[in-house]
Amino acid sequence: MELLPPWSLQDLIEQRGPLGPAQTAEVGLSILAGLRAAHAAGIVHRDVKPANVVLARDRVVLTDFGIARVSGPSATTTTDMLIGSPSYIAPERVRGGQSGPAEDLWALGSLLYATVEGRAPFDRNGDPLASLTAALTDEPEPAAHAGPLLWPVISGLLRKDPAWRLSAAQAEWMLRRAVAIPAAAA
Repeated sequence: MELLPPWSLQDLIEQRGPLGPAQTAEVGLSILAGLRAAHAAGIVHRDVKPANVVLARDRVVLTDFGIARVSGPSATTTTDMLIGSPSYIAPERVRGGQSGPAEDLWALGSLLYATVEGRAPFDRNGDPLASLTAALTDEPEPAAHAGPLLWPVISGLLRKDPAWRLSAAQAEWMLRRAVAIPAAAA
């Protein structure tokens, strides 16, 4: 196992504030690359959040695959407990649906929102039940700082129905565009 510096994306947001749209898109591309590799191996992370992203000198690393599982029929543990960070759990998992890559893409959308806005879109003052309910029923407030290129990625990843959520390929294309045209994304 590689030793990484103890500096997470969450630490950066808390200590220095949210990132700009282009920087957020760059972070998103790195996380998406890790997710695509995991998904290609049949693994779903299930806990994508800023605290599980380590900022190394030359790269961004998605860590903590502690509750990851092979894609399959159950989104709960063997004791039927929903595990993960409530502000980043996809609606289909809250409903007890199948675990799959789409839930990681939802969490990536929440992470991008938190990175550019400084707070998760469905966090309800740390109240887990209220946060889960918000993920099921509320639409996210538009991300005021995301800009015209990053907001469509975030909102596309946060679609309640996983069948209508952006795919990894679509998200990657849109994130690359937000990085390549930073003035328009600001």
